[in-house]
Amino acid sequence: MNGIVKIHNKEYKTVALRVTEFLASPNHEGWSIETQLINNLLVGTTSVHGSDGIARSDEYVVMKATIRDDKDRARGTGYAEELRGSTNINKTSALENCETSAIGRALASVGFAGTEYASANEVSNAIIQQNVLDATNSFIHYNNCVRSCFPTIYAIKKYIYENKLDSASEEWATLNSEIQDLLWKAPTKGGIFTTKERSVIQSDEFPNRPPADKDRGLEE
Repeated sequence: MNGIVKIHNKEYKTVALRVTEFLASPNHEGWSIETQLINNLLVGTTSVHGSDGIARSDEYVVMKATIRDDKDRARGTGYAEELRGSTNINKTSALENCETSAIGRALASVGFAGTEYASANEVSNAIIQQNVLDATNSFIHYNNCVRSCFPTIYAIKKYIYENKLDSASEEWATLNSEIQDLLWKAPTKGGIFTTKERSVIQSDEFPNRPPADKDRGLEE
């Protein structure tokens, strides 16, 4: 069915489908969706409390969506929070993205969830943000490793340039296997060693090259 997205073997309705079903439902004629901006704190301001009573800093956007019946009674609510700039879409449309998620959760609270309470939009956003966080943490971890091992890395690169492979190999051997594996990142992915240097380290001329069963591909 259009509007249903399968993520990790679970089916999630998009917010658009939930809204369509809500508007078409004869049992909800005269009902409405109301949204409210709870928090829109910009970078540079001090930590303040939004109307939800929660203290925040940085560029957080918090939205509340309320489903009202034909007598203007609140029948369901949904909240969402987004950090400006946390993903590509949040660089330009954090407010809109946040409102969409809040509407999806509010509709779920009055029976338009399908098999999963979260919407496809919400789950997709969460996965994207987690991937960004994982990539950022990996980058930080790699840079910290390079910083702490830089004297050894510099010596390896210098000896390879001077064609003193025995000396380069000895320096390489001072790094434990975990550090070697972490540093073995292709230059196209931000690695510290050039493609030529990596080729030398894997060559038979490098005495302390990794064993055959632990060879690392040049494109890793």
